[in-house]
Amino acid sequence: MLEQDQLRMLSNRIDSLARLRRRFLNKRLSSTDLKGHQFLMLLTILHDPGISQEEISEKIDIDKTRIARSSIFLEEKGYIERRRDTEDRRKYHLYLTEQGNELIPMIRNIIYDWGISITEGLSEEEIRLLMPMIDVLYNNARKNDDPALI
Repeated sequence: MLEQDQLRMLSNRIDSLARLRRRFLNKRLSSTDLKGHQFLMLLTILHDPGISQEEISEKIDIDKTRIARSSIFLEEKGYIERRRDTEDRRKYHLYLTEQGNELIPMIRNIIYDWGISITEGLSEEEIRLLMPMIDVLYNNARKNDDPALI
């Protein structure tokens, strides 16, 4: 079994990696005014047009209030359209606008660049071996997550 110091170091590295990713993405997306999870929202809407804010919250693990605020911001910027649900007036369905669609190639390139930068020095085989381990960490974290907090 791993020692407490080793587990603490693993946790610290994962936290640092997430912060570095956020800074990298925020810097590269600065011309768009997108921050944090907003680019993920656009990609999620691209793959699932008409998705509700609540469904996005569940898919990208961001609380509903932040998703609602970001949806308003993205609509004001012209990147998405929010359409009220015909049966539940509290619910919105989200769609990319033409302006939002135009951002997708740039977002994908930035994400690709991040992937290239963090895997520098690793072989393709090492990356293939790493992915299932990251999946285990993710699934374990999800298992211990409180869905009420999302």
